[in-house]
Amino acid sequence: MNQPYQAPGADVQASTAATYQPRFFASSGRLGRMRYFVYGLGLTLLAYLVVGVVGVIAAAVMGGFQQAQGSTVATLLLGLLAMAAMLFVLVMTVIYVVRRLNDMNLTGWLALLMLVPLVNVILALMLLFVPGSKGANKYGPAPVANSGGVIAAFAISLVVLVAYIGIIAAVAVPAYQDYVNRSQSMMEQMQYTPGDY
Repeated sequence: MNQPYQAPGADVQASTAATYQPRFFASSGRLGRMRYFVYGLGLTLLAYLVVGVVGVIAAAVMGGFQQAQGSTVATLLLGLLAMAAMLFVLVMTVIYVVRRLNDMNLTGWLALLMLVPLVNVILALMLLFVPGSKGANKYGPAPVANSGGVIAAFAISLVVLVAYIGIIAAVAVPAYQDYVNRSQSMMEQMQYTPGDY
């Protein structure tokens, strides 16, 4: 029955629970912490893959790696491609930073702080660890929950990162210890004695 004095029934819960599916190459929308990490790493790996494949193709076309090293055409081609790939990665990185800031309900202009030394480290840590705002904010609806693929890529990335740091430490620590030992032995040989002069 139609009651003219009844309170209007609005589905408030449905409007605040609106979400959207973030896309890898999208230039707008919000981006959560895990997707920010995975998308940034995926973008970097994609750029390296493109430059590597084109480098191998250019070397094969120029007659092998030995002849391609002396070819200015191949060097110019690879240099231009590397610059284009770096420019693409830079633009997409700025877009990801803006999207991540928007997820925290902050303006994208704060991405300019990435140009300020020391402040950029704090901003990078904020982008990785500060959670985004719950529900919709002034920059749009919240992104959907991370899919299994994003979670798997994040887990694999962390394992590879820890392994990489372990390999670097396994090489760097003995090399540094060798450097310390050699410098100490040099200092002992160069000890000043009063009768030397």
